[in-house]
Amino acid sequence: MKDVVGSPGTWSGLALRVSQCLCAAASFATMFFAAGFGHYTAFGIMLISMEIQCIWSFSRAMVDIDSLRNNIDLHNLDHVCMVMILDWVSSSLFDNEAYIGIKVEFLFRDALL
Repeated sequence: MKDVVGSPGTWSGLALRVSQCLCAAASFATMFFAAGFGHYTAFGIMLISMEIQCIWSFSRAMVDIDSLRNNIDLHNLDHVCMVMILDWVSSSLFDNEAYIGIKVEFLFRDALL
């Protein structure tokens, strides 16, 4: 398999996973420390989603570090399919939770007007 930018087991893939983990952790911290955050269920679900995203990205970054240190090729079909499917599931989960959060925000804003 050809080395594609951002693919598993490359330096660019590691950089992408670390930045993904940092963004998820920053979102998690921002939501967790927001005033009155615990009163809205949709935002609580988003918090769980960000926690899962952070754990997934961190674990993938550790696999990339291990493959770079030990010169392991991660470009076999089984590994790439597993990463692709789990990335798809985690991104779908986050997108759905973000949509729910936006709908709740519009609902509250319209109720106050």
